[in-house]
Order: sequence, then structure tokens, then C-alpha cells
Amino acid sequence: MDERFQEGLFHRSGQRPGPCFTLLFLRAAPGATARKVGGAFAELWGRYQRLKEGRVQDLEPERVPPGNLSVLVGYGLRAFKLPEAGRPLPAELGEQHQFLSPRPTGGGPFLHGSGLAYDADVLVNRATEDLALQFIGDTQLAVHRAVVETWKFLHDLGDAAPLMMTGFFQGFSREDGRSWIDFHDGISNLKSSERAEVMAIKPGGSAADAWVEGGTTMAFLRLSVDLAAWRRLPEVAQELLVGRAKRSGCPFASVDASGRGVPVAGCAADPSHPEFREPPAVADERLLVSHVQRANQHRRNLTSPDSLRIYRQGYEFLEPLESAPGFRAGLNFVSFQDSPERVFRMLTTPGWLGRTNFGGDPATTPPELTSLLRVRAGGVFLVPPVVPAEPFPGASVFGL
Repeated sequence: MDERFQEGLFHRSGQRPGPCFTLLFLRAAPGATARKVGGAFAELWGRYQRLKEGRVQDLEPERVPPGNLSVLVGYGLRAFKLPEAGRPLPAELGEQHQFLSPRPTGGGPFLHGSGLAYDADVLVNRATEDLALQFIGDTQLAVHRAVVETWKFLHDLGDAAPLMMTGFFQGFSREDGRSWIDFHDGISNLKSSERAEVMAIKPGGSAADAWVEGGTTMAFLRLSVDLAAWRRLPEVAQELLVGRAKRSGCPFASVDASGRGVPVAGCAADPSHPEFREPPAVADERLLVSHVQRANQHRRNLTSPDSLRIYRQGYEFLEPLESAPGFRAGLNFVSFQDSPERVFRMLTTPGWLGRTNFGGDPATTPPELTSLLRVRAGGVFLVPPVVPAEPFPGASVFGL
């Protein structure tokens, strides 16, 4: 496959994303045309490329450690509705692939058919802007500096700036390979040899959308986790809900007479072992409704969206709160796929994650676990391919 992916997609064998993550959102200023937005962003993109070399505008000619910064840009639905936009809205960004808005009073369903809902205090979805910039680096300074340099550039333009910063989310990867609920996470992600065929947008759409072929789409969900509700569950119940042993991470093959999960034979707590990575086909209904079985149903034609396989590249987060318990913990769910259809169907199809918040049988799930995960923000973005002649990926969206 002729890969034209942007950087920031760590899909090849031996590649590993840096531990620090920031997703920054930009919005076109009122009345700004696509060409004005594109011209300003071309300058910003050049500034990001210099940051990757350790070159900071206000410190030239001095050099600073670049922190292995990578920069990826994605475009939301609104970017294609700017005056004088150079491209029509791609089919993959249509209304069928957009999340619901929160209720004006806060909360509300996130996606019809899904068990996910907005947190009660969320009044606005902050991930539905024109542009999304993913910064990944080896240090917090590397990704934070990219945000501050963005502000400097736009601030210096003053009232004439055609772009505005609207917010950003941060995250970090964990050395232990686990999540805030203490279980291993991301184990059954796609193998490196499988990722490109799932991520890359394939030929076959309309002629107007041919320019996106070789690119990908990004789905982003910022999910808070109710740790108090989770910790009230006995460990045996937690394991059955996840579908893996809590300590070893080995997937369950069956359930014994006492109701405990039985790990697959020969499993070693080593991500390189196939028995550890891939949950086996099971018959017990208690395991069929577990999270790992719902999210990966062993469909092998990965090229087809019907496999519902995606490439995940997520980051945990922890942020302070003024109310008890003093913090909010959660996950920045980030996935890349040829079509958002894979994500939307995974979240809404019965037997997959449809009607369930995390796992288990929706008909018997305890009330406190129906809101184990809550949505803080979510969005879908087109991540165009790299075209050497363009000043930045997707420049043709702005008529450049």
C-alpha cells in the first residue's frame, strides 16, 4: 500500500508514540474566508516544522531540545463550510458521522443506540471545531510549547487573525500498559502489519472525494471514568465485565462453576504472545458480553468496514477538580480508520457496544455502571494525505 499518512500515526513495526499528548482546537474567526484561514495556517504550519527542529521564533538563532515533536492536522465538518472553501464536504464527514450535541441544560445522549452520554455538566461539545491539531512528544514541554507558539502567532495578528484558539486537551501514556480501572488496556489493538489497511481511505468513493484517498479519519472521545462506582464492584465481577484477569491481563476462555473467569490455556503476561493479545472465541454468554469480546469479534477481512476494527492511539488524563474527589480521571480515546462508520457501528450495534456503557448485559447491568464512562467531548476529523506540492496537508480545502 502506497502510504501517504501524516506523521503522528505510529503504525509501523517498532514505532511507539511519545508519552505526551495534546489535542488543540482552532476555529475560523467570524467572516473569515477559507483562503484567509489557509494563508494563516500555512504560516502556523511552518512554525510547527521549525519547532520540530528546536527553533522557537522568539529565540532565533538559538536552538532548544525539540522533544521529538510530531504534528498532525485534521479538519472538522465546519472547515468545509467556510466561504470560498476549495473542497466540498467529504461523504465520510457527513451528518451520519457526527455526534449529538449536549442538551442546553447539560448532559444528554452522545450517539443514538449507544450507551454513552455526556457528563451532566457538559453544556457544549468542545471538540467540534474547524481544525484539530495533534501534538505528540517525548516531553510535556514539547507539546505545551506548540500550544503557546500557536497563541503567540495568533496574538501577534491581533484583530486581523482569521483563526482563534478555542481550547485543548492533554493526556499521557502509561508505562504499565494499564488504564485507570487497573486493567491492561489496548492489548488487542491491531498488529503493526494490519494498521495501514484499516486506516487508509480506499479508492471507490465519488470523484469529488478522490483527493482524500490515502488519508484517514480520526475519531476523538474524551471519556471520564467513575472510579468510585468501579471500585464498588468485587474483583470477580470486574474481571467478567472486562473479560480478562486483572493481574495477569490474560483473556478468559470460560467461566468455572464458582463464577470465576478461567484464563486461556498457555497464556503468558507478555504482549508478544498471541494468547495474551487476542481474546479467544467463547461460548459462555457471560464472556460474550464482556468488553473485550464486544469490541473485537474476530472478523478477519480487516479492509472491510464490516470488520469494525480500528487503530487506537489513546492517552489517559487526570485533571484537578474543585469538588470531591478533587480530580477527574479518564481516557482520551483516539482512533484512526478509513471511515468513521467503523466507530459509529461499533458503538451502536447490539452485540458490539450498542446500548452498553462499557460491557456486560444492558438488561442486567447495575445502575451505577450505566454511567461508568461519561463523555466530556467528542469529534470526527478528516486527516488528509500528504501531497508534496501542498504547503500543508489539506491545503486544497482552503483553495491553496
